Amino acid sequence: MIEIGPGRGALTGLLLEHGARVTAVEVDPEMVASVRQRFAEAPGLTVISADILRCDIAELAGPGTARVLANLPYSITGEALVRLFRAARALTDMTLMLQREVVTRLVASPGGKVYGSLSVLAQYFTEPRSVMHLAPGSFSPPPAVSSTVVAMPFRIARELSVEAELAYPAFVRMLFAHRRRTLLNNLKSGGYAEPEQLLELAGIDAARRPETLDRTESLRLFAACTPIDRGPVPGGS
Repeated sequence: MIEIGPGRGALTGLLLEHGARVTAVEVDPEMVASVRQRFAEAPGLTVISADILRCDIAELAGPGTARVLANLPYSITGEALVRLFRAARALTDMTLMLQREVVTRLVASPGGKVYGSLSVLAQYFTEPRSVMHLAPGSFSPPPAVSSTVVAMPFRIARELSVEAELAYPAFVRMLFAHRRRTLLNNLKSGGYAEPEQLLELAGIDAARRPETLDRTESLRLFAACTPIDRGPVPGGS
């Protein structure tokens, strides 16, 4: 298990009791000292004093694969999720507690106001499912927002190659950089030459907006725009 933000170790202790090998990453030096002291005799625990945004997540997973458990700070949620997605080959699943609005975005369907780049990436790499809602009173001190636990098992069969999966998040974020613009204009802003031909190759109307793309269409457009080995184009010839 990779536990991000163990705090004082409430969940860490439960994981260790059930026989898990835990790598806990904590940025707060006081919390690091607390967890190390509390579980000084636990052979299955490694505590790393670091910012998860500066860690090599695949390296944390070790030679095999790992599961992720985290109560992600709301201020870094988007960036942390993208880093976790980029380490997908080293992970099997994630159970995360996030701001409820973020989880709504992760599980959103195309066409809605909250459907965006995180929706596309979450639904390419994983199969996100809302598990539990928590009110602010569940925490001490209570935050100003409500929270939701989301289960995110990584898809076993994904369409892109290893190299393409590293490039895909930046491409999707570019598509959604200007939500009110058409896909044609966003591709122009992103520096793509002959965007009309790229959209035609992907079989997508140039007048559409990014939030209308479903999972397969996003992959088709990425394949048309990205000259790297990405495997077969979904839905293509």
